[in-house]
Amino acid sequence: MNLAYKYPIIFWNTACLITDSGGNEQEDIEQEEWKEEINYGDEDLFDEPDEEEIDIYEEEDQDEYEYEDSPDRKTKIKKKITRTVAYDKIATAIGKMKMTGIEVDLPDINNSSYTFTPDVEKNVIRYGLRGITRIGEDYIKQIIANRPYSSLEDFLVKIKTSKTQAISLIKAGCFDNIEQKPREQIMYWYIDSISDKKKRLTLQNMQMLIQKHLLPNELEHEIRVYNFNKYLKKNKVGEEYYKLDEKAYNFYEKFYDVDLIENIEENLYIQQKNWDKIYKKEMDPVRQYISSHPELLENLNNILFQEMWNKYALGNTSKWEMDSLSFYHGPHELSNLSELYNTVNYFNLPENPIIDKVFTKGNKQIVLYKLNTIAGTVIAKNKAKHTVTLLTVNGVVNVKFYKTQFAKYDRQLSERDNEGKKHVIEKSWFTRGNKLMIVGIRRDDFFIPKNYSNSKFSSSIMLIDSINENGIITSKSGREDDD
Repeated sequence: MNLAYKYPIIFWNTACLITDSGGNEQEDIEQEEWKEEINYGDEDLFDEPDEEEIDIYEEEDQDEYEYEDSPDRKTKIKKKITRTVAYDKIATAIGKMKMTGIEVDLPDINNSSYTFTPDVEKNVIRYGLRGITRIGEDYIKQIIANRPYSSLEDFLVKIKTSKTQAISLIKAGCFDNIEQKPREQIMYWYIDSISDKKKRLTLQNMQMLIQKHLLPNELEHEIRVYNFNKYLKKNKVGEEYYKLDEKAYNFYEKFYDVDLIENIEENLYIQQKNWDKIYKKEMDPVRQYISSHPELLENLNNILFQEMWNKYALGNTSKWEMDSLSFYHGPHELSNLSELYNTVNYFNLPENPIIDKVFTKGNKQIVLYKLNTIAGTVIAKNKAKHTVTLLTVNGVVNVKFYKTQFAKYDRQLSERDNEGKKHVIEKSWFTRGNKLMIVGIRRDDFFIPKNYSNSKFSSSIMLIDSINENGIITSKSGREDDD
């Protein structure tokens, strides 16, 4: 009462937001370091942790794994569980504030605290650093202790920062105020700085030029020789010879003088100095091509930049905000969704579904309900309750699934390659940040997926892959392992 009466109302609103978002709950959860001995024969345990393993902890971004080698085992260490972040609570609480006309602003690298704080001058609530993905408590302490920062570059000089941490801060808008430029330009500068661009090209860069398909077809022979040279060096014997197995000999005798090959104790060898002389001459066309094509350096650097951008910065600023904050400060990614899909505002639906048709089948009365479609971004899931929290354009909606239905779409799908190594082919559809379109009914405080055989949709659940500027989506309604 004193807070609401004696101070600007933004203080009271901030206190409510902190409470509703879970910001006053237990801050840090630390666990003693534990170790699990792993036999070398169990290959699965050397893969990335499965989603089921990660989901033990609500904040997957803070999990840390290390592997220690010993002669007969590997030890997997889970070092620390830092804190839980209830993204569904944060998004729901912010949604309530925005519906009442209270603005929640992006975090600021010089002004934000751990949690939400009032900005009296602007009459807004400022987002806290604690809610940004991949940003832990110790890191926040360093940020606060080394303030102020004059630019992103100044920040990177003062604070030891990983790529993922810096990118999360940029995506969250932390540097918008001090840089005074569009966030895309800030991200462009940072990605450019970490792209490992080359200042000059030499033969040492040939492997990269091959991988990026930047060498012409007329150098195909030289590329084969380059790979042959790498293969030979794996069979180096002492400081004098390269050993030629059957594969190496077949290549060598096709192009070069076999009189240089020596048979020692029924094994074939070539002196290193003889081969190195041949190799040096064979690489002359590559050296000439590199020196006569200055655009090659620019083309390679553009590729290196684009690969880094695709890895860390795909999407627009709305997607970046969802990735880093789990709320949209700007427009929702689905705000321009086409009217073709007839999506509705969940909050305008009656709490009990509307009966569309009733018919009798034998002695049983069948009730068909009027179906509606909603669309939103996944911000949380609850395996125990089989629910998924969606952030729609109109607010936060809890979707309740049947147990088997939840399990089907929550599974992470993997397959093994020819070498027996497991690869993820499709993550859970309920991964935070995924966008879903769901057909169904509202019942009380939940949206229930439901579909009928005569519906225009083939499934009650669709995963949205992309949406274009006209609001048309590309989506899929089945899992990768569906028949």
